[in-house]
Amino acid sequence: MGIFSSIGEGWKLFRDSFRVLIKKPIFLLPISISWIVFAGVILYLRYYFVFPPSPLLGLGYFYLLIFLVTLTICLANIMMLEFMQQIESGERISLPKALKETISLDFLKVIPVAAIWAVIWTIIILIRAATSKEKDKNRAEPSVRDAARVLGGADAGPFSWLKLGLSMFEKLVRMVVFLTLPAIAWENKGPFSSFGQAFKIIKKHPLQFITTYTLTGFAALIMALPVFVVLLLDKHGVAFSATFWAIVILYECIIWTLSVYLEQMSVALLYLWHLKWVKNGGEGDLSSVAKPDLFDNVYELKG
Repeated sequence: MGIFSSIGEGWKLFRDSFRVLIKKPIFLLPISISWIVFAGVILYLRYYFVFPPSPLLGLGYFYLLIFLVTLTICLANIMMLEFMQQIESGERISLPKALKETISLDFLKVIPVAAIWAVIWTIIILIRAATSKEKDKNRAEPSVRDAARVLGGADAGPFSWLKLGLSMFEKLVRMVVFLTLPAIAWENKGPFSSFGQAFKIIKKHPLQFITTYTLTGFAALIMALPVFVVLLLDKHGVAFSATFWAIVILYECIIWTLSVYLEQMSVALLYLWHLKWVKNGGEGDLSSVAKPDLFDNVYELKG
């Protein structure tokens, strides 16, 4: 009974993430901006990055680009968490206030978190490159079609269990990172104590975390199916116009933004529920405490 109850709680967190989005679509704004940085770095690496003669220098340069992406995503998610704190404090959502608090209070604390994430992400990318059977001998020419294919993952190559494992581990690391961010935004914890808090919550509520991990992954897969179909048709010689490929890029932006949003919001709601559970004694199952609702109840967050 406990297992099914925990899975049900994970489902509620996932469902409520959609409810929040429907009522407050502004939550997507910071993450969609971070996609521009993500896409820009991916396309820069695709078309313009030249590996320096020094391997160490090249690796450092590559790492800095990945760090730029992780830092931007973390800051975007921090802004989203600031929106949540405003709602939970009974305030109206204020973009300027969220931006001010993100920069003045959280920016320096986020840097180590983003740096650690970038290290792991860089290692994963290097493993993929080292084990890939498809090697690009010539630099690709920039085009809308090629950009859409790259952003859609068309250069990932054929399926392998190693690639699947790396993708699953990459998502796990990302969600753990996302679980550290509420500790920074809501409880003013430092970066390393925030990691400790994240692992503590996972240890206390593992099934809820695993359920949100699974459901967000399944949602991302469903949203990506149209892109898979387009890439498959393109591979078999079906021609599409530049306008069509531009629409595909826009759709890729939407599904990437929604995927990051769902991951961050799901674990943020889990974190919020955990705070309420601890405040009520921290005994028994998580379901022993009523699930906090961003819009039905005001639950004052620490800050």
